[in-house]
This record gives sequence, structure tokens and C-alpha cells, in this order.
Amino acid sequence: MSWLPLLKKLAPALAFLVALGAAFAGGWLVNGWRIGEDIAQYRQELAESAAQKIEAAQERAQKRRAEVEALDARYTEELSNAQAEIDRLSDDVAAGRRRLRLQAECPGVSSAPGSAGVDDAGGPRLTDAAERDYWRLRERIGTVTQQLTALQEYVRTQCRATR
Repeated sequence: MSWLPLLKKLAPALAFLVALGAAFAGGWLVNGWRIGEDIAQYRQELAESAAQKIEAAQERAQKRRAEVEALDARYTEELSNAQAEIDRLSDDVAAGRRRLRLQAECPGVSSAPGSAGVDDAGGPRLTDAAERDYWRLRERIGTVTQQLTALQEYVRTQCRATR
């Protein structure tokens, strides 16, 4: 049996199949290169987009930190000024340059017209402990007012700004 005549008959078909296989393999290879380039381009675009978003987020965060620091400095200064004013008023009252006026009653002294009173009685006055408590209360009211104002400004400018 001779394979040669059969091989001669099948040679064009085999050559066609080999050429078709080579073309298919070449197409597969070229398509793989193209897909690889598309993937690389997509990765690069994705990385650039992520970098831009990160940079924008960092800029927003830095801007917000600066705004918060400015608010903090402003209200810290206002709180310090309020404390200095309270200290000045307290010192003025203690030195007698100012008077602390309160509505008060003197127990045992009649306020009816024509009734006798004590001629040498002085005006009503707070005790030393009550005066210290008064100034401490004034100081704390000033502190809380400044803190509340600062927090309201923070909520108005920072918390609501992110919505």
C-alpha cells in the first residue's frame, strides 16, 4: 500500500487546514495583543481617574481643615476676649471703680412710708462667697455662649456644606 497517491490527493486540503490554523493562531495572537492594549489603556484611565478623585478629596479635606482652624481661632479669640472683659469687670468691682447693682431687700427694715428705719444701715451687699459665685457664673455663661456660637457656626459651615 502506497500512501503517496493518497497524500497527493489530500495535500491541498492539508495545506489549506495548516494555513487556516496558522491564520487562526495569528488572528488569536493579534487579538490578544489588541485586548492587552485595551486593558492597559483601561487600567491607565482608571488609575488617572482614581488619582484625580483622590487629589480632589485631599483638596476638599485640606480646605475644610483650614476652615475649621479659622473658626477655631476666631472663637478662641472671642472666648479669650470675653474672659478678659469678665476679669476686668470683676477687678473694677473689687477695686471700687464700678458698682455691682442688684435688686435686693433688707430683711427687718420696713419699707412702709413713715415707718422708722435704721439710720446707719448700709445698702444691701452680696456676701463675698455670693460675689465670687456671681463672677464664676458670669464667666461660665460667657464660655458656654462662645462655645455654642462656635459649634453652631461649625454645623452651619461644615456639616451642612457636605450635603
